[in-house]
Amino acid sequence: MSSFHFRRWREFASDRRGSTAVILALSIVPVAGTIGLSVDLGQAYRARVHLQGAADAAALSGAIQYRMTSNAAAAIAAANAAFAANAAHISGATAVSTVDAATKKVSVTGTVDVTTSFIKLVSPSRSSTTVNAYSDALVQSGGLAKNLEVSVMLDVTISMSQSSGSPGLTKVQAMTNAAKNLVDTVVQTSQTPYKSRVALAPFSAAVNVGSYFQTVTGAAPTGSWTSVVERAGAHNASDDAPSGAPFPSYLAMKSGARSPISFIAYMEKTRTSNTPSGAVVTPLSSDKANLKSILSAYTTDGTTAGHIGTAWAWYMLSPAWTSVWTGAAAPAPFSDTVSKVVVLMSDFDYNVYYQGGVGDMNAQAQAVCDAMKAAGVTVYTIGFQVDHSKPASVSLFNNCATDASKSIEAQNGVELIAAFDAVATTVVASVSSSVRLAR
Repeated sequence: MSSFHFRRWREFASDRRGSTAVILALSIVPVAGTIGLSVDLGQAYRARVHLQGAADAAALSGAIQYRMTSNAAAAIAAANAAFAANAAHISGATAVSTVDAATKKVSVTGTVDVTTSFIKLVSPSRSSTTVNAYSDALVQSGGLAKNLEVSVMLDVTISMSQSSGSPGLTKVQAMTNAAKNLVDTVVQTSQTPYKSRVALAPFSAAVNVGSYFQTVTGAAPTGSWTSVVERAGAHNASDDAPSGAPFPSYLAMKSGARSPISFIAYMEKTRTSNTPSGAVVTPLSSDKANLKSILSAYTTDGTTAGHIGTAWAWYMLSPAWTSVWTGAAAPAPFSDTVSKVVVLMSDFDYNVYYQGGVGDMNAQAQAVCDAMKAAGVTVYTIGFQVDHSKPASVSLFNNCATDASKSIEAQNGVELIAAFDAVATTVVASVSSSVRLAR
């Protein structure tokens, strides 16, 4: 080999130009693989967390049903319904529920296949990975470990007269059936040593307060008009007692110098009715028969002022309102021996407001939710056919709840009943000494 060729060969062998690019190119494959695997594992982990929450709720629901009935079939049905309600957002999730009568244990196994993005590229036969969650709940002797107060906001607007999407059930029928089930679950047969009570806060274009009208407005009603709208200013998102901050009546707002603000609210001025006459607020009660009778009488009318309904659901539990809700209906003070829960049921598409600007109904509803949560109230949201093309509705449904596990969607009447059942059993389990998670 000539010296020239040898020198060129040596130069080529010692040339490091472009080596970084080669190393980088070679490293892309393992780096991309690591990222892809992390994405797949992250998806599986998130699915596992949500699946576990649904399995736990289902096991508790089945255990509570078994405690009340000693019927294994009923317990399994309750567990499966609770799983379906809590796992509605987990596509393809299924559950198997069993009851061991000897140990009084309800077991739930949840399963879902999670589609993989990277693993299937490496191994086409692994297009998904199976995720499981296991939960056991035990039935023990005992009852409630603290007082329980549950206030339920119920949507009785005109749209609730439509079909629920389940054969033979209108929306209002599904809702009232679901609320009756909640009453049966929450209100315990024994009211000692701890009480368990339910309050009802129906709403439509306003809230009908019935015989409490003069107490909360400071004025006698005009004829049969006993509905009120939201308070303005500093009181609109508080639970201040009405003695210091009275409520404007719907009729005064409708016919007075100050007209409702929104177009829909303006149209309310032409109506001869705004809220169903039978859908009146009902303070805390442990009288199951009476509560269910009241629910059976609900009819529908009016537009959707959910911010007012949200506030009144809070007032039913507020110790600041003991001058209004008295005797057996009086809310207990906040303490370690009482659990206060609000359940908000609506499509969360609020469309009427009276004392604010555009969008204030949504801002006020969220402010009320934030305030009652800060005060120590646990808030559940049950979204019935929420329109996901409307960000404001979705935001309220998600953000009014205390956390993500406490917002449940329902697309038809059967799912709505299951959602109420899931909330009721979870709430009772949270304050019960007679059921507990064992795994």
